[in-house]
Amino acid sequence: MTPEETDKNIEFIMQMQAQFEANLARSEANIDNLRLSVADLRVSVGQLAAIVSESIKISDDRFTRLDDRLAKVAEAQKGLAEAQKTTDDRLNALISVVDRHVTGPGHAPRPQ
Repeated sequence: MTPEETDKNIEFIMQMQAQFEANLARSEANIDNLRLSVADLRVSVGQLAAIVSESIKISDDRFTRLDDRLAKVAEAQKGLAEAQKTTDDRLNALISVVDRHVTGPGHAPRPQ
């Protein structure tokens, strides 16, 4: 190898070394930026987890209250159904009395 070829090879190697160092410096800067981004993400995820946890707790409380209200409504509906049956029975008895009174003893009962 001639001295010129050797010089060219050395110059090439030095350029490659300089390029490598520049690339390494950019990579280190990128890694530092990524570290900051990851740290920010950790904070954001922590805040999000707290918000989600609180939202779940609020939802659970609301569903519990809703279940209680629905149970009360169902119980009230049962009472209304019983009252309606009693009212129907009494109304049917009243209709029978009025029907007998209107038709009198000599009339046949009306078909229902």
